Amino acid sequence: MTQAIFLAGLAGFASALLSGMLTPGTMSLAFLFFVAPMPLFLAGFAWHPLVAALAGLFGAILIDLATGDRSAIAFASIMALPAFSMSAMAERIFASPDRSLAKDGISTGQIALAATMYIALVVVASAIWIEPDYAAFMQRLRTFVVEGLRLMATPGSPLANDPATLARFADLMTAIMLPMSGLVIVAMLALSAGLGAIVAERSGRMAFPKPSFNAFRLPGGSLILFGAALLISLWGGYLSVFAEIVALGMALFLMLQGMAVLHTRLQGNASRGFLLAAAWASVLVFGFPALLFVGAGIADHLLDLRSRKGTGG
Repeated sequence: MTQAIFLAGLAGFASALLSGMLTPGTMSLAFLFFVAPMPLFLAGFAWHPLVAALAGLFGAILIDLATGDRSAIAFASIMALPAFSMSAMAERIFASPDRSLAKDGISTGQIALAATMYIALVVVASAIWIEPDYAAFMQRLRTFVVEGLRLMATPGSPLANDPATLARFADLMTAIMLPMSGLVIVAMLALSAGLGAIVAERSGRMAFPKPSFNAFRLPGGSLILFGAALLISLWGGYLSVFAEIVALGMALFLMLQGMAVLHTRLQGNASRGFLLAAAWASVLVFGFPALLFVGAGIADHLLDLRSRKGTGG
């Protein structure tokens, strides 16, 4: 018990520090946000989901003492609660004696989809909490964006000298800020959960074998949900923001499903490591190849492109 409490405190402090909420304004730590929940996931996978919950509580208390309750609520809602709930779901699902690779892949997809829906709900609920009227919220957000752009604009740049350019860029940033924020949080959870599971497994403390990435697959009906989210995103209002975040999150996971197809199809290939590294690098550096893997994920969802290959590894 004492060891669990000590580890929870350590994990909570590490996550709070990595989140940047203990040191607001420190831009050098901004990139660490993407792995901020990893210590919480590690606590949940390597010890117990309740240890992850305790770690999240410690982290939220530290942030509350340092920067206030709003930052603490944000930490608890987008990092601590997902880390606890996702590790608890994983323990319940993957500790089952009747596991199979195919079932593991769909179960992982179900967890990913649930996390996406939850984050979309949190982002929209946070915006409604600030301003229930959507038009008024967007106007407040645009004012905030314009002020930020003016502060960052360098002398002589179009943003500083051309009001029309500033207005167009502010409109674009305002339109994408909420959906992109949701996507960033979903990506953060996916990356942190994956790294936490890898570290827990390699430490020998994971209570169940880590599910294979090669088998990752969104559950049945996901393409219908994806299409519906894209349509609803055109309506406007807070419902459209919710749908945009769901659609972006599902596009991310369809891309990962396409990557899983590549991982599987390259099994036994002598150049597998180089080709996989090149594929991941192309997505991270250039971005647009991600659309090809989204397409591969959709094709796999419809045609089961991995049916002739094993999904181990």
